[in-house]
Amino acid sequence: MNEQNNLIEYADPILYDLENKDFDPSGSFMLKMAKALGGSVLEVGCGTGRVTIPLAQNGVNIVGLDVVPGMIERAKAKSNGLFIEWIAADARSFQLNRKFRLIFETGCVFQHILVRLEQEAYLANVRTHLEDNGRFVISLIFPHPDILTNVDTEKDWFKVQHPDGLEIRVSGTEHYDEVNQIKTETAYRRWTDADGKEVLRIAPLPLRYVFPQEMEAMLHYNGFTILERYGDYDSSPLTNESRMQIYVCRKR
Repeated sequence: MNEQNNLIEYADPILYDLENKDFDPSGSFMLKMAKALGGSVLEVGCGTGRVTIPLAQNGVNIVGLDVVPGMIERAKAKSNGLFIEWIAADARSFQLNRKFRLIFETGCVFQHILVRLEQEAYLANVRTHLEDNGRFVISLIFPHPDILTNVDTEKDWFKVQHPDGLEIRVSGTEHYDEVNQIKTETAYRRWTDADGKEVLRIAPLPLRYVFPQEMEAMLHYNGFTILERYGDYDSSPLTNESRMQIYVCRKR
């Protein structure tokens, strides 16, 4: 995985929260599963704790792990008073010397890993840390043809207001590499500083898109049995119109 390119997008945790302020719909899905399973939970790619913290507030014994130290620091600050263990580590290589009843990801961690051997290292690491009767939930964006596109001309995406009063304008371009199944969305963030000068920050985010049969084969050959599959966090079936691919697995 090209960490330099993949992680630029997450360099500013405060801005990340501003752009992703709504509670993720995956939260209620994971809460229901965590409550049903009991035991300890590990969230891989927890970011600033947008899902981790509400689960802990609802009594889930949870550990949050993310590769970006700044995201973990932000999560710690937000979770003041809650008992959550926060760990800055790589999904492909973390070693916690314990097992979990539920391991999940909601931020497309798997798609951030661009090389098959490293994807398999991630799956092997999850398997090592999963209890024999535990569950692993992996979530991916469904690779619809209409999103695997090239948009060379910069398009306006949205605007956000920073707490210090700055208006940040976000635009972007898109490029899809069909051979490697990698789509790179490049975000351009612009604002005017106190001196009246325009500031530009550029953040490419490459993600590897995986098709359903490909993902199911990957899970099978890396020691997982798929128990359920869904097309969204409302537990709807996986269909041609699905927004997501969500697999609930146990290890063989």
